[in-house]
Amino acid sequence: MFSMLSARGLLRTKGFSSSTPVVSAPALKGLWNFRLQSTKVALDEYEQKIADMLQKEFSPTILSVRDVSGGCGSMFAIQVESAKFKGIPMVKQHRLVNELLKDEISQWHGLQLKTKASS
Repeated sequence: MFSMLSARGLLRTKGFSSSTPVVSAPALKGLWNFRLQSTKVALDEYEQKIADMLQKEFSPTILSVRDVSGGCGSMFAIQVESAKFKGIPMVKQHRLVNELLKDEISQWHGLQLKTKASS
């Protein structure tokens, strides 16, 4: 079976009608958090380069960098939780990350970014 994430945030499986949600977005969020916090996966060389840049700039308490393009390096999912974001609106947090990674992002097809101020 083939699955994909639609623009409406629902997981769809080939063979089902386009209006049949298989997993809701809140359920996916829970799976996302579970994977980030409980699974340690070795980073490839490029993922490590991105992680090192973010580590140096933000000293995050939680950092996740994943190539979600199937290994071609064109789409990344990044989560950064840092005390340096305290008191800064999420839009500005994203701008700070985007500014740091602007040269890299210019080569990518897309970016899934989550930021949060740590306590």
